[in-house]
Amino acid sequence: MALSRRSFFGSTALAAGAALLPGELLARAGAAAPTPATLQDWDTVRGLFELSPDWVHASLFLLSSHPRPVREAMEKMRRALDANPADMLEESAFSKPEHNLDVRAAAAVARYIGASVEDVALTNSTTHGLAVAYHGLSLGPGDEILTTAHDHMVHVETARLVSARCGASVREVRLFEGHDASAATAEGLVRTLRDAIAPATRVLGVTWVHSSSGLKLPLRRLADAVREVNEKREPGRRVTLLVDGVHGLGADDPRVAETGIDVFVSGLHKWMLGPRGTGIVWARPELWARMRPINLSYNAEELYLAWMEGRAPQPPARAS
Repeated sequence: MALSRRSFFGSTALAAGAALLPGELLARAGAAAPTPATLQDWDTVRGLFELSPDWVHASLFLLSSHPRPVREAMEKMRRALDANPADMLEESAFSKPEHNLDVRAAAAVARYIGASVEDVALTNSTTHGLAVAYHGLSLGPGDEILTTAHDHMVHVETARLVSARCGASVREVRLFEGHDASAATAEGLVRTLRDAIAPATRVLGVTWVHSSSGLKLPLRRLADAVREVNEKREPGRRVTLLVDGVHGLGADDPRVAETGIDVFVSGLHKWMLGPRGTGIVWARPELWARMRPINLSYNAEELYLAWMEGRAPQPPARAS
């Protein structure tokens, strides 16, 4: 069932980054949390937040103020952890999918973006997610990462760090001159990025919505253009379209996993209004299968079994 932003925002599922509770605790939390009569009424929406009335808050794209359903779910989880941390951890981290917090959180995100839960990995931020994605790609000398001159420092520095580690190069392209994006068009943006792809380009890393100007890239059109490039290339030389979507997810409703892009990275503590320290990486399953993990995951049963049995993990890899 499709999950709209409004229904996602108005339920305790907004705690998709890690604030859901298992089993009985989840049922009690859901029963106790008040549900707004309607989110069409602005006063009702405003009343969900504890923002100081002394200020006009125009900076919530940095960190969101938690609405009431998220605050209550987080507090209930904190109390459960303080009351019985061993049982809470055992049930929420190592239990069946219906109680497992990570699985439930990934499933909520997957429904929202139109993806499969097996292809959603949880992170602590967009910064962490970009590192997981970029360092996981099999890049090397002679490969190029193409980005834009308008991306956030996090994206720029992640590309630089991974290139320094693997020997790839980084190149930037300007989408418009100066800081005024008002004259940019969807056709012009796509054409500029398409024309900038070189034979060595292996990754096109872009930002969906630019925090500096509000410019929003047309993801589906851009994905179509990259697909046309890839149709003329050998499988091992195709371009991966990697999107930093932190300022688009929650502010726009498209099911991004269905736009044709390859990798989508976002935090959940901005426009999604989720708990601070939560984020996601979504990638196509064929990309996860080729990626190289950069840290251990407790969510992959195969990793644990392989360790117990003294063998290498069996492919293919998935998001977990």
